[in-house]
Amino acid sequence: MKTKLIGLLVCMLLIATTLVSATSLKKENMNTTSYIVDVPTWETGDSWIYNTHIYTAASPNVTDELVIDGRGELLLEVSDDTGEYYTLQGTMKSLVGTIEAPGAIGFHLTRFNSYESTIKIQKSNLSVIDHDSTLKAIVLLTLGPIPLPIPLQMQYRLITTFGPMWNLLPFPLTDGQTGEYDNITLQQEYDVTMFWGLIPVDNGINSEGWIGAAPYNCTLESVTVPAGTYDAYNVSCDLYFGLGHDWYLTYYSDEVGNIVKCAYNIDALTGNTYYLYEMELLSTTYIP
Repeated sequence: MKTKLIGLLVCMLLIATTLVSATSLKKENMNTTSYIVDVPTWETGDSWIYNTHIYTAASPNVTDELVIDGRGELLLEVSDDTGEYYTLQGTMKSLVGTIEAPGAIGFHLTRFNSYESTIKIQKSNLSVIDHDSTLKAIVLLTLGPIPLPIPLQMQYRLITTFGPMWNLLPFPLTDGQTGEYDNITLQQEYDVTMFWGLIPVDNGINSEGWIGAAPYNCTLESVTVPAGTYDAYNVSCDLYFGLGHDWYLTYYSDEVGNIVKCAYNIDALTGNTYYLYEMELLSTTYIP
């Protein structure tokens, strides 16, 4: 059973999705004049709540990977603003979904679950340094599409470290800006156990992860999410390789000091989605 939450990337960054398909996205002439947006200043207690969706599929020609499809509300709150880094604490409620193991056996998430994460972010540019997340849940064993009345306790921890840091938003942002993301590596340490850690299932370290250099475009657009309608800078990226198509959309608004919407899609070289992460802002306590 090979763990893979590829980038969780951070996306969890500031973050995290009612699905893009449910969003009214309008790209139009703005009534406002384009302006330059620099890095926001966060304070302890600032928080953002997002609808999130994460999906990971098995890689081509790989038979031992999990297939994960989950949705929930993610609360991100600044817990420490001292020094040169921010610390964000993430908690998730109403997490529902499925975890499919190889073959016909899988797991169905019950509502008896908790998700917690800690994210370290560079203050100067909001780059992500590392991300530590843990999911604890009571799951029901499934055989094909049928949940069986057999409850199991499951715990899954994933620690992702970026080298160097992952800079998702190339501040300062301005309409028409173009550039290229740096090539970075990432190391993921994972541990899967059952029955409160008594039964080990899988663990290891993957040091071969990477996020390749890619061109980006930044445009000022209007975007509507459950929290409202915002003028936001969309930092987008499209990569084509054979049948594959990776694309990233990140909408940042200085009004909320964070991402209001994002969607990240990674193909499996076949044109089929291998990793999908989506989020939309529900509410925030941030005051500019």
